[in-house]
Amino acid sequence: MIIVGLPIGLIGVVLPVFRRLDIDRLPVLASARRGVLAAVIVMLAGAVALFIAQVMPLELEFDSPMAWMEFVQLSLLGQMLIARLGLGLVALIALLWTIWQRAGQNRSIGALVVCALIGFAAQATITRTSHSAAMDAGWMPVAADFAHLFAGALWGGGLVAVIIAVHHVRRTNLADERGAVIEASRALIRRFSPLAILGVSLAAGTGVALTSVHVGDADALRTSDYGRLILLKIGLATLAIALAAWHKFVTWRRMNTLADVRRFSHRLLIEASLVFGIFAGAAWLTSTSPPHHTVIHHMADGTSHMMMIADPDFQRLLLIAALAILSAGIVAVVLEWRDCLSSTQR
Repeated sequence: MIIVGLPIGLIGVVLPVFRRLDIDRLPVLASARRGVLAAVIVMLAGAVALFIAQVMPLELEFDSPMAWMEFVQLSLLGQMLIARLGLGLVALIALLWTIWQRAGQNRSIGALVVCALIGFAAQATITRTSHSAAMDAGWMPVAADFAHLFAGALWGGGLVAVIIAVHHVRRTNLADERGAVIEASRALIRRFSPLAILGVSLAAGTGVALTSVHVGDADALRTSDYGRLILLKIGLATLAIALAAWHKFVTWRRMNTLADVRRFSHRLLIEASLVFGIFAGAAWLTSTSPPHHTVIHHMADGTSHMMMIADPDFQRLLLIAALAILSAGIVAVVLEWRDCLSSTQR
C-alpha cells in the first residue's frame, strides 16, 4: 500500500501544493524516501512470511535442499516468491542509491516512481495467487482483485503522504507563520480529496463485485468466517469514510487556528489506523476459505462435474450495487477535480 500509494500521493498531491505555496520540498521528499524504504524492507520480510504461510498447510516433505529449490523454481507459489524478492531488491537498491548519493529532487522523484511501478508488479503477484485466480472463473474477478488492491493503495498510501506533509509544515519554520500553516493544510485537504474519492469508490465497487463472486448468498455473510470478515472490513471502511468526510466538509471550513491543524493531524492518524485495519482484515481474508456451497453431479458417461450453488438474485443485486458505486465515484471524482482546479486558479 505504501510503496504504491505514497509516491502517487506525494507527486499528485503534496508536491503541487508545496510548489504553489513555495515550501521547501526536499525535506518531505527525504521523509517519503524513508517511508518507502521501510515499506520495501517489510515487503521483503513479508514475501518470505507469506510463502511460508501458504506452503505450511500443504504438509510437504522433501528429503533434500535440492528438492526444496526445485519446488520453489517450479511451483507458482515459489515463482511468486522469487518475483517479490527480486522486485523488492530492485526498489531497495534504487532508494539506497538516492540516499547515499544525496540525490536532488528529480532523482528522488524518479526513484519513488520506480518504487511505485515495482509496487504495481508486487500487487500483481499477490493477485496471481488470490482466491479469484484459484477459482479459474476468467479474467474479470482477477482484474477486480487487482483494482481492489490498487484502490486501497491510493487511499491508504496517499493518506500517509498527506500525514508526512502536514507534519512537515507544522514542524518547520512555517510554524511561525500561522496563515501559511493553515493555508497549506487546507490546500492538502482540497488536493487529496479527488484521489481519496477515486480510491474509496474503486475499493468499494470492486469489493462489492468480489463479494458477489466469493459469497453465494446473503446468509453466508452472517454465518461464515469469510462473510463476517467482509462485514468487519465494511465497518472499518465506514468509520474511515465518515472521518474523511468530516475532514472535507467540516475541518476544511473550520480550520482557522494552529490548534485546528494539530487536531486535524491527530485525526489523520486515526483515519490511517482504520485504513491499515482494513488491510489487516484483507490479509486475514486471504487465509480464509470462501463459503462456496458445491454439489457434484455424476454423469452417465462416468465423469463428475462440480457446480457452485449461489443465489442469483443476491449476486445480481451486488453487481448492480457495484456498478452504481463505480458510476457515482466517476462523477464525484470529475466534479471534485474540477472544483480543485478552479480553487487553485483562484
